[in-house]
Amino acid sequence: MSSTEPADHGRISTAVVEALANANDVDPLELDPLYEAVDPDALDSLFSTTDGSSRTHHGKVQFTTNGYEVEVTSTGRVHLTPENCVEAVS
Repeated sequence: MSSTEPADHGRISTAVVEALANANDVDPLELDPLYEAVDPDALDSLFSTTDGSSRTHHGKVQFTTNGYEVEVTSTGRVHLTPENCVEAVS
């Protein structure tokens, strides 16, 4: 499992790509495109405000891409769990 601190650059989608690249030890361009798993623009706007100030919404988004379950929280934290470590819940 891997976790990154909230993104300072404002784009959560960029933080996700960087975290995935670091976890896979590859260049970000070698990853499957993020848009195949989630809409990057929607992800960026989900927890942001219209004026770019601190986030006001609460919650999290989870999706799977590039061999990881990705969890993004309203604080901007990106948490990666390898797919083979995710338990199925029935």
